[in-house]
Amino acid sequence: MTATLTLDSAGRLVLPKPVRDKMHLRTGAKLRLDVVGDRMEITQEVPEVKIERRGKRRVITGWEGFDAAKAVREMREDQTERLEAPFRA
Repeated sequence: MTATLTLDSAGRLVLPKPVRDKMHLRTGAKLRLDVVGDRMEITQEVPEVKIERRGKRRVITGWEGFDAAKAVREMREDQTERLEAPFRA
């Protein structure tokens, strides 16, 4: 996925909704900007995830608001699109 971003007068960038959705970014998400040579790389700082024992079960905590089922569906859709692309031409 490629997107062209425009810097506003305050120096802000707006990430397009399809990018935010694909990367599962929500309001308040922490992003890290690295300058590598003449490029900028933006990566998401993933919150610390812990596995806690609750009774006899182990529970993953730290990813509030993350919908794993939706993420898996989106990954499968992306993979299907990539596999079908050569046959659409």
